[in-house]
Amino acid sequence: MKADFDLSLNESCPRFHPLITQLRQNADLRHTCEQDEGMAGYGWSSYDIRTGGVHLVNDTGNQVDIVTQFAKATKGDWGLRVTSLPRENAAIHQQTSIFFYIGLERAGATMKCVDRPSGGIACTGRTSDLGDFNILILDHQVDGKSSAQTTVKSMTAAAEGIWQAKSILSQELKSRSPEQVSLEDQPGQGNIHFVQKTFKGAFEFDVFFSSDSNTIMTSDALTQAITDGRKGFQERFDSVYAPQEPFTTAEYSRFSQYLLSNLIGGIGYFYGKSRVDTSSPEAYSENGPNFWEKVDAARAHAIVQDDGPHELFSAVPSRPFFPRGFLWDEGFHLQVIMDWDMDVALEIVSSWFGLMNDDGWIAREQILGPEARSKVPPEFQVQYPHFANPPTLFLVVAAFLECLQKPTLYFGAPSQYLSDIALGKSFLREIYPKLKSNYQWFCRTQAGNLTRYQGPGTSINQGYRWRGRTPQHTLTSGLDDYPRAQPPHPEELHVDALSWVGIMVIILNKISVFLGEHKDRRTFARQEEEIIQSIEQAHWSEPDQAYCDTKIAHGTTPKKVCHKGYISLLPFCLGLMVPNSPHLGAVLELIHGSEELWSSFGIRSLSIKDKSYGTEEDYWRGPVWININYMILARLLVSSLLQDWQKILCLPKPGACSPTRSTSIKSKRNVHTVTAQPCEYSVQLLECDGVCLGTIQREDW
Repeated sequence: MKADFDLSLNESCPRFHPLITQLRQNADLRHTCEQDEGMAGYGWSSYDIRTGGVHLVNDTGNQVDIVTQFAKATKGDWGLRVTSLPRENAAIHQQTSIFFYIGLERAGATMKCVDRPSGGIACTGRTSDLGDFNILILDHQVDGKSSAQTTVKSMTAAAEGIWQAKSILSQELKSRSPEQVSLEDQPGQGNIHFVQKTFKGAFEFDVFFSSDSNTIMTSDALTQAITDGRKGFQERFDSVYAPQEPFTTAEYSRFSQYLLSNLIGGIGYFYGKSRVDTSSPEAYSENGPNFWEKVDAARAHAIVQDDGPHELFSAVPSRPFFPRGFLWDEGFHLQVIMDWDMDVALEIVSSWFGLMNDDGWIAREQILGPEARSKVPPEFQVQYPHFANPPTLFLVVAAFLECLQKPTLYFGAPSQYLSDIALGKSFLREIYPKLKSNYQWFCRTQAGNLTRYQGPGTSINQGYRWRGRTPQHTLTSGLDDYPRAQPPHPEELHVDALSWVGIMVIILNKISVFLGEHKDRRTFARQEEEIIQSIEQAHWSEPDQAYCDTKIAHGTTPKKVCHKGYISLLPFCLGLMVPNSPHLGAVLELIHGSEELWSSFGIRSLSIKDKSYGTEEDYWRGPVWININYMILARLLVSSLLQDWQKILCLPKPGACSPTRSTSIKSKRNVHTVTAQPCEYSVQLLECDGVCLGTIQREDW
């Protein structure tokens, strides 16, 4: 089943997938696990990208459960065990076929499969990247498992069509007699090979891959590797995440491991061309009344070109429904992945920035090649070089920098970048120019029109609006249907866009300090001040006690457009509120107020008082999103030191704390020791009675 288990490493490597069906006419031929096909469940129960894992498929349609156990060895070798178990209500004499196919997608690549005299199927091949490789497929004879009838069909197909293996197989089966749901046994040379295993009852077989036929894994070695892998995953999970009460029970542990495993198990390699609109008509600047209608008209005459080919190493939001890379989603994925394996996370970050063009643009959806496009409606396939997305990958680089400076914060897999500070610094030096280029592109393409926002007592130097806006959606913001000003106006300013620019500046500033880029540091420090000032002057609504979008009303007057929710919290979440902000209390109350955003299940995306709450698509109009809740919790970490919501944050009064006093601030596993600085640069945690608890530096806040 392609969506549930895919061992494709890159486009030069063999593609390995199973398909499954019942041995009867009109049976379902499963290739991908789809959400609408009545599957009882599928996913990884455990998975580590370095060692392997266990995957389960509960196929009610074919009345069979498939357990796939995968273990890695040295030098890229691996073993795979596929176990088929009839479900409880399966027919006694039910026959099931698994078609395990191996495909080579590199043009001109080929391999040969033969029946081994001693049993099993042996395949040999060669690619320019892998060199020689060997594949061995063996029945695993154990108690309670039946023997299978095995046939092999070797074929040659168009390399670019290997991904359509289900269609290739279906056509081949149709060429047989209607009574047969089996392939003709014809092993040999080709670039796609179907190995059919037909059996009654429970069954198990092994697949081994090796670059050296003398070191290929054995079934006994695979059994031991699977056992060691399961035990190692459990131990490492407990070590890395150290669950806290009340989340230490077996139920929570299984659930947490399932979530982690399926996130990491969704990491894949993608290769192909993307479709890009390079026409850049004037309408795409989105100026003038009803600009979205002009954009639609211009797209009818767009120049859409194939760009690439490109390659991407990335996690995905959903393997069956969104099996491709999404820019802003990936930064959130990596917040979890980097805790488990920093080097894998950094490899993914590098892969994403490898897609950036000379202008600094990265397409927000990576729909690479025909296979990826087959899962996307045509109207969403084309990417536009003036469309942005929240730059969440910056957050990953910032977290890496923090771990590089404080290695005790990291508990994941051994990291070459954290164990060697020179290598870690080299990574930052390599990616720093790309981060700057992406930031400059964002500021240039998403810039707002600030002309009407200037006036006595105001100094708004920074303001941005998302391009790609329509009356119904602002897909580029990541908050697709979140309510905005109606109708859209070319002079509106979006508080979330400005907040994301702000965090880019803060992170670039930190990296410039670390790398000794003093000129950049001064520039970014000035821009950070401008952004914080602009957020307050352009986006704070005193009547609403919230940060809001702004538009020009009646032709000349700026007016706040308040839809309290996630965009109201982003200045706080991204660290753009000064520690002594007079608005901090209002923001905390917005979070905590059950009549606004607070719920028993997390912070809602939109206030229940908003007239748009729960309406239309209801995607970002009330539902609780874990990624934003994670950001809120991370920013509230300092507040967790206090005993209740009545504690306050404020600048220390003169003499309240010694300027040289040090204090340890504990947050579950991590201990941060900071030193108090002069009062204007620090924030002091105070009890209601004014007892000094400690001091946190501005950059730590």
